[in-house]
Amino acid sequence: MKKLQGDGMLLRFVTAFTLIPVVLLLIWVPILQSGYILMVVALVLIGSYEFFKMARQADIEVSNRSGIILAVLLALGAGYAEQFPYSSSVVIALVIFVMLLIHLFSLRHTIAGVSTSVFGIFYLGYCGSYFLALHQKPVVGPALVTMLLFTIGLSDTGAYLIGKAVGRHKLAPAISPNKTIEGSAAGLASAALAGALLYGLKEKMGWTCYPAWPITAYMIAGLFLSIVGQLGDLFESLLKRNAGVKDSGIIFPGHGGVLDRCDAFLFGAPALYLTVVLIDIWSC
Repeated sequence: MKKLQGDGMLLRFVTAFTLIPVVLLLIWVPILQSGYILMVVALVLIGSYEFFKMARQADIEVSNRSGIILAVLLALGAGYAEQFPYSSSVVIALVIFVMLLIHLFSLRHTIAGVSTSVFGIFYLGYCGSYFLALHQKPVVGPALVTMLLFTIGLSDTGAYLIGKAVGRHKLAPAISPNKTIEGSAAGLASAALAGALLYGLKEKMGWTCYPAWPITAYMIAGLFLSIVGQLGDLFESLLKRNAGVKDSGIIFPGHGGVLDRCDAFLFGAPALYLTVVLIDIWSC
């Protein structure tokens, strides 16, 4: 069994380090911006499919095909709201209205079905839109997305390794029995370290494309992203437990599905966007 666990850990790291260079190229190379948009759309589409599949496995009648399409439209519409003369709230209202109409004129008339369908498009579509909104920020956009991935990625890695090694006290046994308080604390420390490392690299390399924040802001942002990311991880575990599945999918070897790999980032992207807004207000 230990060998299998070791092989699983190796597979996780091989998958991650294979994808990282590709993702960074899409984030940073201007001529590949369309590729970045397509990547986000693909993640929202596949993640929505996984969500609605789990809902059906939990015996909830949802409008899965319509939900997937509307989630993608919401991600694109809300993600680029700042570039056009409308607000993201308009897109949200329209998408929810369309979903309500779909349920109204279908056989799926249950409260659970309507609520789950609306929540699914909001969870994947609206939260996913912040991957685009962050990337569109002038000058610092690609750096913000990198900060999101690096901070939460290091938080997840620290929590996983320390939790496996020394974790004894369960964090939320009713939702995710394998997560421990020790692992969670390691995740927080790793995220703060990630923020400090990014600040140090920015200063040493003279990177002007990163936010001109003090090191404390970078570390606090890391802690905040780790907290929100861990909540996102627990939330997705709750969804899987309710559906009676171990993983949301199999697209990422060693990680599972899109929701398994992106659950923390889905909560983290809006949190980082809010952090940027608050720091900008504080700096004025």
